[in-house]
Amino acid sequence: MIIIGNPDKNNSKLKNLISNLEIDDKYLKSNSNFRNEIIDHINNNMCVLDIGKSMRDEFKKINCKEIKTLDINIFDDYPDIQFDLSETVEIEKTEIYNRFDAIICLAVLEHVYDPIVAIKNINKMLKNNGIFFGYVPFLYHYHAPENLDFQDYYRYTKDGISYLLRDFKKIKIYPVRGRLSSSMHVLFGSFWKKTFEKYKFNQFIDRFFSKNKNSKQAGGFNFIAIK
Repeated sequence: MIIIGNPDKNNSKLKNLISNLEIDDKYLKSNSNFRNEIIDHINNNMCVLDIGKSMRDEFKKINCKEIKTLDINIFDDYPDIQFDLSETVEIEKTEIYNRFDAIICLAVLEHVYDPIVAIKNINKMLKNNGIFFGYVPFLYHYHAPENLDFQDYYRYTKDGISYLLRDFKKIKIYPVRGRLSSSMHVLFGSFWKKTFEKYKFNQFIDRFFSKNKNSKQAGGFNFIAIK
């Protein structure tokens, strides 16, 4: 047998990382809006960055000391900061280094071509003890536009999230849609969301599976990570 490096040691670290991941299934039991929870975490003394303006309609509800937006593309008067998150730059030499108390990044990381670099950049923009709010898809359809103004690269399991956010000291993930409702959403798209989910049918059918199975085969994951 040829052994190269320390595979047993590395695998042990990975297993420990994944097993320590905190999982909360409250968004499997409720159709609550994660954006409202984010707003509840933010106070008027905080400096906040919304990547991709991913708070959408709730963006105007954020009450804080400073709110900035970031995107790779420019759209009229948006964003405040144009930056390719996947680009390796010396963040330490810019005005956004160690600047933000909270960073929001919902349904963005699947569109960046190098998420490892992107997370390193986000980490550097956060203050110590800063909060990183995110959402990443897992069982979800391809959703880049035909003109490829933005692209669709990745999907994330709970294991992948634990590794991607390994430099954060605390991580909690919230599965969104369980094993069965995720499949229905992929098959029927917005029709499923606007009809069956409106009447909480997704919560009913996901009860046929355990929290463990639903968290492994979710449609995606909200997460909160503390630097």
